[in-house]
Amino acid sequence: MALSSAAAAEKETTQVFLSNGQLEYVGLLDEAANQRLFALYDSLPIKPTVLSIRSPGGEVYTGMQLGNWVREHKLDVQVLEFCFSSCANYVFPAGIHKIVSNFAVIGYHGGSGDPKHLAFDEATQKMYDAMSPVEQKALMDDIHKTSLADGQREAHYLQQLGVRTDISSLGQAEQYASLLKQNPDTAGWTYTLEDFALLGVRDITVINPPWKPGAAMKRMVVVTIQVEQQATPKQ
Repeated sequence: MALSSAAAAEKETTQVFLSNGQLEYVGLLDEAANQRLFALYDSLPIKPTVLSIRSPGGEVYTGMQLGNWVREHKLDVQVLEFCFSSCANYVFPAGIHKIVSNFAVIGYHGGSGDPKHLAFDEATQKMYDAMSPVEQKALMDDIHKTSLADGQREAHYLQQLGVRTDISSLGQAEQYASLLKQNPDTAGWTYTLEDFALLGVRDITVINPPWKPGAAMKRMVVVTIQVEQQATPKQ
């Protein structure tokens, strides 16, 4: 999956620190940043109870690692600006309680096991175009095999949290296609408080409601989609 230039820039500047008694995680989800966060927490005599995060996402396993750690340490997750992609998929729902500002974006753009989630960067696309048809098929077969494994691991992770496994891919269904195509700058989709609850993500508190995701962000467009009710998995 190709990173946007903004996300690529954040990869070099992911920050982990303590502020006002809260853990802060700012930037792309990153293995080294995760380890710094874990070490910081272990070093503190008074353990923080809140992880405040601003992230465009990151690698699937890194997101699950951070989410598992959040749940294991019974932390709340706070989002004052945005939590996108793997941050929304794995970190946000792992919080015992979730706190969002009234303009915070919890954004989704596709599940790890869905082929639509795949995008080549420019260099990879050139390499792919130069391959023979046999080589292209072998590469795609390998990618789809890996994608399937990622999807299975994601489903298991979400089921453990009691979250519906389609939370990260629901917006790719045909009935939402026209909504997402109405604005070419659409970065993905999000849900209302009520629909997050239907998906199994509960205990969300909005600071100074009502919640209007992206209201204060000029370049981040997200569509709020409606969720059809169905049974959520048992925890």
